[in-house]
Amino acid sequence: MTVLNNIGILYFQEEDLSQAKDYFIKAYQKAKLVGDEVKVGYYAVNLALVSNKMKAPDSAQIYIDEALPLLKNEPKVLVTGKMAQSEMFLLKKQYAKSEDIALNLLPKFQDISQVENRVFILLVLAQINEDQNRLDKALYYGIEARNTQPGVENREEVYSYLSNLYGKKGQLEKALVYKDSVIIASDSLADIRNSKLFETEKVKFQIQNYQHELSESKEVLKQERRFFYSIIGITLLSMGFILWIFRSNSIKHKQRKTIVELELAKEKSDYLLIQKQLHEQETLALLEQERFKNELEVKNRKLTAKALYLSSKNDLIEEVLQSLSQNTEIVENPELKKQIRELKKHLKTDTQWDSFFTHFEEINQGFLDRLRHKHDKLTPSDIRYITYLYMNLSNKEIASLLNITPQSCRKRKERLSSKLNIPDNTTLHNYLSMI
Repeated sequence: MTVLNNIGILYFQEEDLSQAKDYFIKAYQKAKLVGDEVKVGYYAVNLALVSNKMKAPDSAQIYIDEALPLLKNEPKVLVTGKMAQSEMFLLKKQYAKSEDIALNLLPKFQDISQVENRVFILLVLAQINEDQNRLDKALYYGIEARNTQPGVENREEVYSYLSNLYGKKGQLEKALVYKDSVIIASDSLADIRNSKLFETEKVKFQIQNYQHELSESKEVLKQERRFFYSIIGITLLSMGFILWIFRSNSIKHKQRKTIVELELAKEKSDYLLIQKQLHEQETLALLEQERFKNELEVKNRKLTAKALYLSSKNDLIEEVLQSLSQNTEIVENPELKKQIRELKKHLKTDTQWDSFFTHFEEINQGFLDRLRHKHDKLTPSDIRYITYLYMNLSNKEIASLLNITPQSCRKRKERLSSKLNIPDNTTLHNYLSMI
């Protein structure tokens, strides 16, 4: 972008405005492409200046309107844009706007480095007044431009303007003096321009040489790119071949994996079938066990009912005997008294115990054998008490069956716990249930 703009400036200085505009437009378009707003504004100002020189103020206004908002933070370039705007309004004969801008800019050009800009603005002000037939004021600004002592380039322009202005005023002698000065300045300017032309041609040659080197570099880059693309193509083909091999192996591996998974699934299915059969067998065994248990509970309930019946029968007989013993007539009768003693003796030696014991062994097979094996010092009376206790009868019910008091039953229970060496944290019934 900068190189294109510099070439445009060279053409602008040589007054080859068409070429200058072409290069400025190229630089302007590249700046827009990269989004550099400051350079877009800068190159738009250059295009506005060229448009003014080409007497195309409408085109210049388009570029100025775009450039000025982009150059708010670039005061030096903004001033150049304002100068172009003032000249543009002059060409459009909007003298008030042009003069207002020029008068605002003039105080800013007091420094010696701003001589060319000051001469430019003074000539604009002179032209504004000349166009409005204010020749004295135009002459004032022209003389101010001459007194600013510009370079040879600007001096020729100033002298030429003053010569024409004096001619308009009818002061032909002064017009001829400035005309001679223009010729002298033109000769000096021609020498300077020839020197600058040599420098310009030298720069152009360097630019062309640079473009030639750039073209050669592009060709080398193009060849390198072809080689690079060839390498990439070979690499991609190699990678494709490797991927194809990898994919083939992957497919084979997946097939083998599928076969193994199917075999494992079959083994798992067989295992689950066996597990199911075992579970069914266990379920049948549990059901059978539950059936036996239910049958055992039913029989134990029958035994319990029988034991309770015996208990209630003995209680009833006890109450009857107790009542009879308190009757004086029966007590005085020796025969009845003897019968009462026989009944009491019969209660203590209940023959139905043997039948109950036989049924208990049938229902709870092996319990009494395990009990005798583990505790061989137990007496028949102890075993009978333990049998009632195993059936979970209460102390009162056991006392009735054994024809003893409930308190004696409790004491007997404590003696048996001690005799069987049962721990303190375990009840006698729980211990018996574990045998």
